[in-house]
Amino acid sequence: MLIFLLLLSVFFASGCGTLNKPQAKPEAAKQPAVNQPSAQPDLSAQLNSQLQQFNGQAGLFAKNLKTGQTFSFNQNTIFPTASTHKLVVALAVYKYLYAEAAAADKKRYDVGIKNMLVVSDNEAFYELLDDIEQKKPDALTRVLADLKLVHTRIHSREAFSQYGYHSVTTPGEMAAVFETIYNEAYLGQEFSAILKEELSKTIFTEEIPRFMQNSKVLHKVGELPGVQCDVGIVDDGRDQILISAYTTTRRPPPYASNFIAAISAKAYNLLRTK
Repeated sequence: MLIFLLLLSVFFASGCGTLNKPQAKPEAAKQPAVNQPSAQPDLSAQLNSQLQQFNGQAGLFAKNLKTGQTFSFNQNTIFPTASTHKLVVALAVYKYLYAEAAAADKKRYDVGIKNMLVVSDNEAFYELLDDIEQKKPDALTRVLADLKLVHTRIHSREAFSQYGYHSVTTPGEMAAVFETIYNEAYLGQEFSAILKEELSKTIFTEEIPRFMQNSKVLHKVGELPGVQCDVGIVDDGRDQILISAYTTTRRPPPYASNFIAAISAKAYNLLRTK
């Protein structure tokens, strides 16, 4: 009996020891891996570097018309306008000639402006320029004064003697011309809508529009030997990005065209809302 009790005591002692043994500390739960956002590339610095490396001279002014954010490089540098001067002629005709014109002349003005903006027709440009000089010779200078453009000259002997081109501007000032058309305050809704529609139907797609296939682009290109430029607005449905790019170079035309397409895409990505 005594032996039985001793065995029973040992059994319970060992069992209780096992049951009361402290449990091992549970392994800490692993935290889920968190992907830290990678640093965003400095698009502004990249764009500035790209502009500095252009073989020739380049100027750019870009603006988000919704947020007001801008980017500029040589925005006040004088460049030949090439065919972008047709924008100023269109403004002058609609602002200072159209109201007093006969019905036949109004129709001719409409057709001439359309041809200037859609296919960049030089014959239409000179025909409208002749009308301005005959009927309102101060119309162009009045437009420049209205828009406070101090560097832009259109079909000017003074510009030719100073710069070797009859029409000159800056990226910043031609951007102001295009924004004036877009915001409709200067010409009013009717004429502004006509110009915007024609600028959206231009046949030229190599510069600003090249990488903007999913956006509406209104723009006016210009090209002379050694000169390439484009000014316009990219409308993606959320943002309207104004871009005014001018170049002079001794490289063949594809070089400047490719350059303008590339910097336009980079300016758009820099300024659009993310």
